[in-house]
Amino acid sequence: MSFMMEKGESIAASLATKFASNVIEKWTRYRAQNFFEEFQHRLVEEHISGDQYIDVADDIDDILSDEKGSEVVYDAYRRVSLSSSKVIGPRIIGVLTAELCIAKEYANDEYELFFSIAEMPNDRELVSVSKLVNEWFETKDTYDAKYKAGAAYVEDGCLKYVLDSSEVEISSSAVSSSGVEISTDDLLEQFGSELQKLRQLGAVRINVQQIIYHYHEDTERYIDHDGTVQETIRLVYIPLKYRRIFDLIRKMSKKLG
Repeated sequence: MSFMMEKGESIAASLATKFASNVIEKWTRYRAQNFFEEFQHRLVEEHISGDQYIDVADDIDDILSDEKGSEVVYDAYRRVSLSSSKVIGPRIIGVLTAELCIAKEYANDEYELFFSIAEMPNDRELVSVSKLVNEWFETKDTYDAKYKAGAAYVEDGCLKYVLDSSEVEISSSAVSSSGVEISTDDLLEQFGSELQKLRQLGAVRINVQQIIYHYHEDTERYIDHDGTVQETIRLVYIPLKYRRIFDLIRKMSKKLG
């Protein structure tokens, strides 16, 4: 029994060592390479657009020797190492990190959100959600009916996409004339895990909006009685200020092997 335990422990230790060297190091290095390629590329872009030539290698040395710069890069590298995405996420983090280093700033709330979006979903999910959301942005205002299913429009600083809408006639005595807005947790199931993850991060908001309106008898329009209708509209909200992260995902998707 003692021999089997020692043997088992020896096998476990060997597996742990091989896993660390053959799996963890391999994929950590792969993510890091994608991160630093985009980090360097963004720094090069900055110098090309500037008036003064500065060697990028010297620039990186200056960033890493600066307390704030080294902290920003370290925090970004930590995110990259834990990223579910192997390519897209690390590259987005590389771009954003370079921008912070150029500006000599720490990440604000918007950058933190972008970092989280780059870190949480995997590459397939990032590609899928970018395609979906960018389609909504590109087709906005193409529908005449504002609340028609499939309509996308901009209102209150958000892109709003109508999942569906329905009407039902109800008793006017049972409702007030004002609309109400009800949060819901299950409207994104048809889109898969990627939009759900963005909702968890706060980049996407969903709701059910109920609007109550009254109509009156109008024989010319073949309406023979007064009535009250409740319209239910299911919506996805995406703040316009988050458009950039979806553009970055689309751009980095082209670098998938």
